[in-house]
Amino acid sequence: MIFSEFTENQNRVMIDTIQLYDAYVKVFDQNRSYKGGMHWKTSKGKQYLFKTIDRKGNGKSLGPRNTDTEMIWSQFHKGKQTAKEQLRSLKTRLIEQSRFCKAAKINRVPDIITNILRILHQNQLLGKGLIVVGTNAIYAYEVMAGIYFDHSIMATRDIDLLWDVRPKLTFLSNQIASEYGLLGLLKKADKTFEILEPKSFRAINKDGYMVDLIQAEPKSVFIKSPNTMGNENDIHAASVKNSQWLLSSPKVKQVIIGNNGYPAMMIVPDPRAFALHKIWLSTQKERDRLKKKRDFAQGVAIAKLIMNFLPQYCFKSAELKMFPTHVSK
Repeated sequence: MIFSEFTENQNRVMIDTIQLYDAYVKVFDQNRSYKGGMHWKTSKGKQYLFKTIDRKGNGKSLGPRNTDTEMIWSQFHKGKQTAKEQLRSLKTRLIEQSRFCKAAKINRVPDIITNILRILHQNQLLGKGLIVVGTNAIYAYEVMAGIYFDHSIMATRDIDLLWDVRPKLTFLSNQIASEYGLLGLLKKADKTFEILEPKSFRAINKDGYMVDLIQAEPKSVFIKSPNTMGNENDIHAASVKNSQWLLSSPKVKQVIIGNNGYPAMMIVPDPRAFALHKIWLSTQKERDRLKKKRDFAQGVAIAKLIMNFLPQYCFKSAELKMFPTHVSK
C-alpha cells in the first residue's frame, strides 16, 4: 500500500473545508424548501394564499386570507430571503476556501467528477438513488483516513454510478430525473456528454471521460426493473452480478475536493464492503485479467487502510451480513 499521510496543514484545511461545505449543503437544502413562490390569489371575491411548486404554476391553496395565512406568507418570504443571503455568503467563502485547498495540495479529484456529483446532489439523487462505486469511491476513503494513495491505484477514465431501483427509491429518482433523464443531468455538468449507441449503459464526453450506470441483478427473472431514469433515449442501466452487496451495505457520506479546489459530496458504500467486493471480483473467471489485478490491489489497499487508519470499521461478520459467508470470512 503506497500512500502519503496528510500534513498538519492539509488536515487543518481539509477540516475547515468540510465544515464549510457541510454548512453550505445544509443551507442549500433549506433553500430548496423555498422553491416556487407564495402569493395571494383572488377567487369569487376572496383572497387565498397560494403556494406554487413548479415553473408551470402548479401548486395548492393554503387557505383564505386571515391572520394565520398572513403569518405563513410573511415567514415564507422572510425565510426565503435569509436563506438566499446565507447561500450567497457561503458560496463566496467556498470560492475563497478553494484557493487554500489548492495551496495545500488537497485538490485531488477530477473536476468532471465533482461537477457531476454536485448536479446529482442538487437534483436530490445523490445517495437517494445513486451512489458512487468502483475506483472513484477510493477518493472518499482517502479523506476518511487522511491519506493519499499513489496515483497508479487511482487511474481511471470513468465513474460508476450504482442505481438503487428498489420501489421506494425508484419513485423518488424517477420523479426528479424524468424531465431530463440521467443523460440530461450529465449534460448540465458537461454539455458534450452523449450516448454513442442506443440503449447503452455509458455516456461519454468530448474528452473521453465515461459515466457508467449500473444496477443490481433482479432477485427473480420474473421481476422487471426499470432500466432508465428518463425515456428510451436515456442511459440504460447494465445489470451487474452481486452489486446488491454494495447497495445493502451502510453508506458513507464524505466531502472530497476537486482539482479546482472546490468541494463536492460523495456517497459511497461502507469501505469494508468495497474491499470485499473488489477482492471477490478479482476471483471471477470471466473478469478481464488486467481488471482482476487492479481489483485485487484496490481491495487489499482499502482493507489495509481500514486496519491502519479506520479501526472503527472492523471486519466483523455481524456487520457484513449482506455478504455470503464464504466472502465475508
